[in-house]
Amino acid sequence: MAEFLMVIIGGLKIGAIYALAAIGLIVIHKATKTVNFAHGGLVMLGAFAAYLIVVELNWPYWLAYVLIPILIGIVATLLEITILRPLRRADLFIVIVATIFLGIALSETFRLAQNTEMLAVPAAIKGPPMMLELGEDLIIITREQIWVCLGALTVGVIGLLIFRYAPAGRSMRAMAANVRGAQLCGYSVNRVYAIAWFVGGALAGLAGVFAAPSHGVSPELAISVITAAFVAAVIGGFDSLLGAIIGGLLLGLAETLSAAYVSSAMKSAVSFLLLFVVLLWRPEGLFPEAKGRDV
Repeated sequence: MAEFLMVIIGGLKIGAIYALAAIGLIVIHKATKTVNFAHGGLVMLGAFAAYLIVVELNWPYWLAYVLIPILIGIVATLLEITILRPLRRADLFIVIVATIFLGIALSETFRLAQNTEMLAVPAAIKGPPMMLELGEDLIIITREQIWVCLGALTVGVIGLLIFRYAPAGRSMRAMAANVRGAQLCGYSVNRVYAIAWFVGGALAGLAGVFAAPSHGVSPELAISVITAAFVAAVIGGFDSLLGAIIGGLLLGLAETLSAAYVSSAMKSAVSFLLLFVVLLWRPEGLFPEAKGRDV
């Protein structure tokens, strides 16, 4: 039982990172109708920025959590303004294809710039693990696991609340509901799109900071995170922010349990199996956005 609970806690930690990345992906999609396949590259940039701040510059870790979301949000906004906005005038499909190649460009630029395949980032919270007794068994929980679970989920919930209640979120919801109607209400398409990309990029950057200690910094991080975020978003319902949180946690638990009790090779297979099952059984996702109200 103790081993099972420790596996569950590890799965929740991974799932919280997936959920945070999925929320950033959905925010951009809801406001702009664009599936941002460069999202994984932005997560990788966030993890690399954490390495630079914590390891290279030896600055306090809290600065990474403050500065990196702003920096990656600005990078995402600049990508939207300089590259994707001109393409949007042609066709939305071209914009989606462009995000694929932007993600590849970010990953390959990192690969060419670094001489190593992976950069290690220390844990944000250090110290002896917590030990809980369960009968004759001992449950070991690291402080990093608690921090990532609570931190990533808290940020995800804050993002959900911003989208629901903040003025910026109101403008993005209006644009998602009806672009022409939002324009008639005085909302600027370019401004709302820029805000959506900033928020999505900021969430991607934070996901990278949370993921860096356990996943390391490498081009493979971009691929694994965008895959997991996409699957989590589909499981939850691709337009549901709450569904993204639940979908991310479910995916993290499924991957961790399969790796622990079946085979480590099953980890990736389980995510795609979940994706196909949900698409076949419930294409709208397990927690789709309700009609007539925001989720």
